[in-house]
Amino acid sequence: MCYEGRPMKNTWIELDAAALARNIQRLREVLAPATTVIFVVKSNAYGHGLIPVARCAWACGIRWFAVAHVDEALPLRALLPEANILLLSPIAPAEVAAALAADLTPVLTDEQQALALAAAARARGQTLSCHAKIDTGMGRLGFFWEEALEALPRLAREPGLQLRGLCTHFSAAGGEADGFTDEQARRFQRVAQACAAAGISGLLRHASNSSALLCDSAWDLDGVRPGILLYGYAPPVQVRAAPAAGRAPPTPRRVRVEPCLAWRTRIVQVKKVPAGFPVSYDRTYLTPRETHLAVLDVGYADGYSRQLSNRAEVVIGGRRRPVVGRVTMNLTVVDLGPAGDAAPGDTATLLGRDGAAAVWADEMAAWRGTIPYEVLTNIRTDDIRVQGET
Repeated sequence: MCYEGRPMKNTWIELDAAALARNIQRLREVLAPATTVIFVVKSNAYGHGLIPVARCAWACGIRWFAVAHVDEALPLRALLPEANILLLSPIAPAEVAAALAADLTPVLTDEQQALALAAAARARGQTLSCHAKIDTGMGRLGFFWEEALEALPRLAREPGLQLRGLCTHFSAAGGEADGFTDEQARRFQRVAQACAAAGISGLLRHASNSSALLCDSAWDLDGVRPGILLYGYAPPVQVRAAPAAGRAPPTPRRVRVEPCLAWRTRIVQVKKVPAGFPVSYDRTYLTPRETHLAVLDVGYADGYSRQLSNRAEVVIGGRRRPVVGRVTMNLTVVDLGPAGDAAPGDTATLLGRDGAAAVWADEMAAWRGTIPYEVLTNIRTDDIRVQGET
C-alpha cells in the first residue's frame, strides 16, 4: 500500500488544516488588528508536523514563527523565505553563522552570551538581529529583570548586535490568584521603559502565551505567542476576582478552538480468547469473559505511553474500546468484546474523532497524569497526512 508515493505506515497522524485555519481566524478576531501573532511551532509544531502547520499558518497570514533551536528553524526557512523566525532557546557562538545565513532572530539570555554572539557576528562582518529575554519571575532563561535595566542599554550599543525585540514568559498566568503575573508585567514594563529612555526604539514587546492572552488583553503588548491554543486546546485559566491595586479590571477572552490532529494506527491481529486469559507483560489484565482482543501496531516507542496501560480507550468502528494489559514497545492490546467486530487492517483512533466517538489529548493527559503538551509532543511519526488543505 502506498500513500502519495510513499509506503504507508501503520501509525500516522492527520492534520486538519481547515480546523487549524479556523483556530487562527478565531484568535485574530479577539486581538487588536495591530497585534503581531508569533505562532509557536517548536517541537515539531507540538507534534503536529512543523512543515504542514507552518505552510497552513502562512497561508492564513501568520508572518512570525517561534522555534526552540536552529535545527528546527532551517527547514522552516527553506519553506518560508520571507517569514520572521524567532529562536526561543539560546544559541552558541558556533551557531551564529547559520543564524545569519538563514536570517534567524535569536533570543539573548544574558550579557556574556550576548557579547559572545556580537563578537561572532563582527568576525563575519555582519550584524545579528535579536530579541532579549527578560526573567521577570519564571526562574528559567533570560536576563534577571533588575540587571537588564542597565545591561540592555549597554548591549544596544554593541557592534554586531541589533536589538529588535523584548520578551518575557509568565510563570502562571492561567492558574494564579495572587497577582504575580501583574507583578511580572510591571517588571517587564520597567525594562521596556529603561530601553526607551536609552533611545532604543521600535522594539517588539511580547509576553503572553496561550494562557495569558486568554486571561487578560492588557498583557498583549505588541505581540502574543500562542502555542497550544492554536492547536485546538484552550488551557484552563483562573480569572482574578478583583484587580490589583491601581490596575484596571482584567479583560479575559474566550476563543472557541478545535483540535486539529488525529493520531491513528491499524489493527494487526484479532484473536478470540477464553475467560481468565492473561494479556501482555506481568499479567496485569485477565479477561473477565470470553472475548476478542485486537492488537494495535503502536506502543511506547511511538509515543503511546506505558502509563496508558489498563487506563486508556481508543476508538474503533465509531466506538470506544478499552486498552488492556501493559502497553509494550511496539504493540498495544484492546478488548473488542464478545462480538469481535473488527478485523486486521481496520483503523484504531488513538486521538481524534471516528464517527460519534472521540478521544482528545486532554483526556489522554488525565489518564497519564500529565498535560496535553506532553501527550502531543511525545507523538513519534513522520507520516503526516494533511486533510482539508486548500
